[in-house]
Amino acid sequence: MNIPLLTLSGLAVMGLVLTGCSSPVEPSPSEEQASIEIAEEVLPEEVVAGEMIDAESDLVVSQIIEGESVDRRSLVMLPRDYDPNKSYRIVLGFHGNGQSPEDFAWMAERVCSFEPQCIAVVPEGYKRSWNLGVEESTADDVAFVTDLVGELSTRYPLTSHFFAIGHSNGSGLVHVLATETSLLRGIAGFGSMLIEGREPSAGTSSVSVLQVHGMDDDVIPYNGGDSPVGLRFVPVEQSAALWAGVNDCDASTSQALDNGGLILSFEGCADNHRVLHYGLADQGHDAGMSEEFALIASEFFSSVG
Repeated sequence: MNIPLLTLSGLAVMGLVLTGCSSPVEPSPSEEQASIEIAEEVLPEEVVAGEMIDAESDLVVSQIIEGESVDRRSLVMLPRDYDPNKSYRIVLGFHGNGQSPEDFAWMAERVCSFEPQCIAVVPEGYKRSWNLGVEESTADDVAFVTDLVGELSTRYPLTSHFFAIGHSNGSGLVHVLATETSLLRGIAGFGSMLIEGREPSAGTSSVSVLQVHGMDDDVIPYNGGDSPVGLRFVPVEQSAALWAGVNDCDASTSQALDNGGLILSFEGCADNHRVLHYGLADQGHDAGMSEEFALIASEFFSSVG
């Protein structure tokens, strides 16, 4: 399937062949579990993990969960030519439900491998999930990420901006983080959008948003509403429009693709922010988990800071 890449650095529009993850989506979970279950992500054959990034030892942040102190780890991956005297963006990567940081590290690593390179940090969800209200986890993940950003700011004091990417349950969390904190300059969410009841409010800070969603997603429906995970979601195009309102964007364009897909772009936003949405026809819950969309996310982040 060919999709034109909206090159965010001002280059000409180019053709892009999308290659989604080939793993099948796991069957929907029971109502008792009420969580997003997805297959382990498969790294595209042409991407070699570790090709551009060196891993440091895990960063551990302690958090009190249900009265007990829990050590929560994050993988930290640095550019090979990391210079402690240089300012870098930090991209936080949030895995899907049931996954570990190692399962999602390839995507965060790949986003940070393009120029300008960045520091990739992939934390682990408590009980391998992010608490959106229906998961097994009871951790306060907004507080955890706030503490993690504080630790990273101390370790890397020249950090320019923090960004976040996430898939599925992790994408739900990055939308919540963007709505409820001012930690992030921008987010890229794959396979989940705004949750009903947790939409942006008058106090929500401006933030750039890239949304990528499969139009045939049977886990988090493209048109919103009830999901097998036990939550209700805002329709994904409405989610993009709500983010455009947060950012005071004054113009929008809609590009219908030959295969039935859609690109929505909102420009003229406050503080150089942008909102960009890809609706991918004939793709499901793993839409956008690919080398091509790692590049799109990297360019998107670069375009806004």
